[in-house]
Amino acid sequence: MSTSVLVVDDNQDIRAFVRVALEAEGYAVTEAVDGDDAIKSFESDKPSLILLDLTMGQPDGFEVCRTIRKTSTVPIIMLTNRVEEVDEAMCLAAGADDYITKPVSPRILALRVSNQLRKQAIDAPSDSSTLLTAENLTLNLESHELLVGGSPVSLTRIEFDFLTLLMRNPKRVYTREQVLEAIGGSAEYSSDHLLDTHASRLRLKIKSAGGPRVISAIRGVGYRLMSGSSAQ
Repeated sequence: MSTSVLVVDDNQDIRAFVRVALEAEGYAVTEAVDGDDAIKSFESDKPSLILLDLTMGQPDGFEVCRTIRKTSTVPIIMLTNRVEEVDEAMCLAAGADDYITKPVSPRILALRVSNQLRKQAIDAPSDSSTLLTAENLTLNLESHELLVGGSPVSLTRIEFDFLTLLMRNPKRVYTREQVLEAIGGSAEYSSDHLLDTHASRLRLKIKSAGGPRVISAIRGVGYRLMSGSSAQ
């Protein structure tokens, strides 16, 4: 069965370009012309990856991405004509996995799609797995026990839920909203300071037990477990 890609763009020429480029690589391509159509197609077709135009009409790419991220970790690559650094941060904040500025060559497009699908296959935990691992951290989802180099570390319920989210994909950036949802909080009763406090306590517990420096705060975006410089 072919790997399916949903391309969402209000420009017919862009959709045609993406279709030709990806079908040449063996992907099955479906199309959506706007945000509402994209959400319907995502729910009915369950694509393996989504290429999502950033600047189409309402709902725009940001809103569509946030909606999909409420229920799915499907790889999402944003397509845009804009090049400002803030756009990349906003894409990450919305939950996108990658960001491509148009125009893009067919070869690079296919490569970026392939990279995200490969990363998804590597990072996704088995549905039957009860253990999450990252460096010398092991989190048991059944017993709610964290081991750092084999030594148990006590966690509060909120700390466990926070860490579970981040360990499911250690290098992915999760937005503050996604963390709040994971720990059962809400924007109405929570604050950036509260989340930073939970992150700080987790860092200290793990470091004190001999673990790596974890939980990087990405300014204006959110958190990820491991940065490229994480070390003992």
